[in-house]
Amino acid sequence: MSIALIAMTFAACGSKNATPEGAMDAFLKIYQKGDYAAMVDQMHFSQTPTDEQKAQLTQMLEEKIGAQLAKQNGIASYKVGEVQMAEDGQSAIVNYTINFGDGTSKDDTQKMVLVDGKWMVDGGK
Repeated sequence: MSIALIAMTFAACGSKNATPEGAMDAFLKIYQKGDYAAMVDQMHFSQTPTDEQKAQLTQMLEEKIGAQLAKQNGIASYKVGEVQMAEDGQSAIVNYTINFGDGTSKDDTQKMVLVDGKWMVDGGK
């Protein structure tokens, strides 16, 4: 019985990225906190970036997104919406809404990809 409990605990911990919407929720939570290095870690690229490239991307996100979020008084809340799963089950488009601290909001979509059983934000190249 204790083995089953341990297995369920590990499954629950890893379940955030078990679905496209769970992975998107985790990514938006990181985004809301402003943890740009963790955002990069949640992204999948067609070619694995070097540590230097990850650092550069993290810095770029911090400079561009951080400045924009400061103007909008940060992210007050967000909501993950409808998911459109690809026929092959290897990618999905997730709709989401971000509500900023200044009262504005933004509706957008994000492509997610399944990599080694884990859903990740599609970072492109």
